[in-house]
Amino acid sequence: MLILKQFDVELVRLQKEDIELVRQWRNAAHITNNMIYREFITPEMQERWFHSINNPYNYYFLIVFEGKKVGLINAKNYDPKTGFGEGGIFIGEQEFEPSFAAAYASLTLLNFVFYMLPHIQLSKIRILKENSRAIQYNKLLGYECIGESENGYDLIFELTKERFQSKGLKLNQAAALFSNGSSDMTLIGQQSETLLPEINRLLENNPSPMAIPGLQKL
Repeated sequence: MLILKQFDVELVRLQKEDIELVRQWRNAAHITNNMIYREFITPEMQERWFHSINNPYNYYFLIVFEGKKVGLINAKNYDPKTGFGEGGIFIGEQEFEPSFAAAYASLTLLNFVFYMLPHIQLSKIRILKENSRAIQYNKLLGYECIGESENGYDLIFELTKERFQSKGLKLNQAAALFSNGSSDMTLIGQQSETLLPEINRLLENNPSPMAIPGLQKL
């Protein structure tokens, strides 16, 4: 188990008991329509997928907002040699789409990745060309389009650590002002073979809340 807490969200690393909830979200029309893969996902397919991502190089988190599981956010396919992974997010509970859940979750995960894990220098995401809302949202976070993917359906965006630490500062400060939760990052969990060594060291050596640069006085 690994939990990241900041602002008004908790990001709880996906456990097997929650994969059916995620499957239901993923098969819903409002989610599927924004995905490249749009086929119906069976329980057997979902279980095989979970076993394929439950390892040190993939991190899928349930977004818990106002005490309710509302969506999923991930940093997947981390490559230790190149120092980058691919991000993604969706809000499964439609009533929370207008809320700050997605914004707080994105900032929390990016703060963890870029401030707590020194070896990660770059995040990539893929967005369908017609998903203008997601494109605009991720540009606000600092992502820049670098071109089309090979399939021709989606665009590839990159966010460097340096750009996030510059552009993301104002977003972090806004989140700290508008949220009721702490702007410090809190990690909760146990060391595990499914975690990167860097994360295991954080859990061992830094159990107390950690301040994000620029937010200490807010």
